Amino acid sequence: MSSKRILLIASGLLVVLPFLFSLTPTHVDATTITLNPTSGTVGASIDLTGDGFIGKLATIFWDDKKLVQNVPVSQEGHIDYVFNIPPTPRGAHILKVTDDSNWTTINASLTFSVTPSINTQPPWGKPGTHILIVGSGFAPSESGIVAQWDGKDIMQAPISADKTGSWDTIFDVPNIAKGEYTISAYGAISKAQEVAPILYTIGPYCTATPLSGPVGTKITISGKGFRAGEDGITFTWDGPITDTNFTAQPNGTFVWPITVPPSIKGKHILGIYGSSWTPKHIVPDIEFEVTPAIQLSFSDIIGSRDVTVAGSGFYAGESIAITYDNNNTGATATTDDTGSFNVTFSAPFSPGKDHTVKATGSKGAASQQTYTSTMSIPPTPQLLGPGSGAKLEAYGSVIDVIYGIVKNIGGLFQSPNPSQNDSVLTTLTWKIDGDATGVTYTLQIAKTADFSDEVLLKDDIATSSFDLYKSNFLLSGTYYWRVKASGDAGGVSPWSNSWNFDIITASSLVMALSVTILILLLAIVAFGVFAVINRSRQR
Repeated sequence: MSSKRILLIASGLLVVLPFLFSLTPTHVDATTITLNPTSGTVGASIDLTGDGFIGKLATIFWDDKKLVQNVPVSQEGHIDYVFNIPPTPRGAHILKVTDDSNWTTINASLTFSVTPSINTQPPWGKPGTHILIVGSGFAPSESGIVAQWDGKDIMQAPISADKTGSWDTIFDVPNIAKGEYTISAYGAISKAQEVAPILYTIGPYCTATPLSGPVGTKITISGKGFRAGEDGITFTWDGPITDTNFTAQPNGTFVWPITVPPSIKGKHILGIYGSSWTPKHIVPDIEFEVTPAIQLSFSDIIGSRDVTVAGSGFYAGESIAITYDNNNTGATATTDDTGSFNVTFSAPFSPGKDHTVKATGSKGAASQQTYTSTMSIPPTPQLLGPGSGAKLEAYGSVIDVIYGIVKNIGGLFQSPNPSQNDSVLTTLTWKIDGDATGVTYTLQIAKTADFSDEVLLKDDIATSSFDLYKSNFLLSGTYYWRVKASGDAGGVSPWSNSWNFDIITASSLVMALSVTILILLLAIVAFGVFAVINRSRQR
């Protein structure tokens, strides 16, 4: 083979190989799609997302028929496209996506379920309006379809759907009162419970949400059937105007919020009217029920426990009593003509964080609010006395020593509570900065600095001092003590620093005298016993 021919073959390979490599898909992830939602009615929107595609444009198929073409594919192989469900019968349908890479493996499919539905044109009207009722998503060529107005069959011949499950019929609105009515349908296959009914408004008509609540509630007023772009729409509350000069949309609808004004408990009339096209008493009134409510506010003064109760929606001229955690506070008030009142009281000390304030009226209206008090942590206690390293004598006299020995022999010294014959060894004292009202203390005493060898733990001490009795400490040695504070709302301070004190049984002089006296007493007793024994022997 000549060198010239070899060069030609090599040049050809350099041209062909890149093309061959370009035909090989470079992705390794499987092609997938997701649908949101996975079921719905004809005309509803579907959000389709996909990954793993390698082409530049994708095609969406519905039951193997092209539905959408030229859907962009990102460089990362991602698709995100929103489309509407086409006219199609009820049941499961296959939705498939391919791209323009011509690789048969680059496709993905899912099942979408179509459910039957109805809609109307126009969506609202007046007596005599011709309503076009349109059905879709029924079974192919389904027969025996019946439309209903407010639960009653419309007196027309049964309707049959076409091959896509679609049908329509015309209905004239009867001469009925303004309001909201239901339109529904069913067929030989599509049952009534499968077809969601729709509300049809005979207007002009308004609805309100909610229909009850306290003063200050935001009510959303929705109107239909007004004149296109009608201006001067006005809202009244029990007659007087509460808002005005609102303009409807070009289609005669509007949505507008109003706020419940100060009013007494019970039913109130919300009225709506427009310009000369919709004068007063054309739009049906709406009833709104006002309920009692209280709002709590708290003093920002440090240490103050004042709570202000603002009430509304009570009866006019009603006497109000305030309770705190079911306890009478003594605070009272009388409502004004709109059922409102305002009163301030000082909250009593009550354990726990959650507290309930209740306002009860003499005519039966009542409301309560529970609030969580701030768990204020009391200051860390400061120890006062006796000073750290204090020497405490358990027995300060000869009589104390002898009495203690006798008690010890009798086994009566173990009682932790002071008795009539017990006496105070010392008084431990401490303090906290600021207001100590409602604060209790915990005292801990131990024989070790880390308080692992506890001797005494006393909770719920109401004062900033504690008496230690001699019966609490019978053994000499060094003891450590500390204190922490607890607030009435549950907050607990850190432990104070610890101090120590030493228990000394008695001074050396007292002990020497006591021992001498005790020996003399024992000698006298022994001598007496010996004399009694000798006398008995002489007899």
